[in-house]
Amino acid sequence: MSWFKRMKKGITTQSQEKKEIPEGLWYQCPECKHVVTSEQHAEHDWVCSSCEYHEKINSRQYFSILFDENEYSEVASHLISADPLEFTDTKAYKYRIKTTIAKSGLKDALRVGLGKIEGQKAVIACMDFGFIGGSMGSVVGEKFARGVDKAIAEKCPF
Repeated sequence: MSWFKRMKKGITTQSQEKKEIPEGLWYQCPECKHVVTSEQHAEHDWVCSSCEYHEKINSRQYFSILFDENEYSEVASHLISADPLEFTDTKAYKYRIKTTIAKSGLKDALRVGLGKIEGQKAVIACMDFGFIGGSMGSVVGEKFARGVDKAIAEKCPF
């Protein structure tokens, strides 16, 4: 079992003495391998401070960047995807919806928010890949339409 024993000189820490680092404490850029704390990465809007690699972000993170003071209200947040076609591939779509809602906290692939951008009212509709890969069902269309209605009602300039 020589492959299991430490062969290099200078390594004195026994495996059982090593401390576990909590998951998510550090961020390593997949492009340049630069390491910063996850908090610093978020403060830099999920862009690598070394090479400017843009990390994929979810709709909540996107809203936090765009809306003033991260203040917004969600439009049609109560709508939940259904399965009127009773679709099944490797798993039933109803099962996928149920497990994805539990895992992601999202009820559908589109999040719509009303808030202010530089003091002006705005509505943002943002797809979220965290919900079944951004799967588009009838709720996506309904939320988008309600977002447009809200923008018109609120007289959003853009």
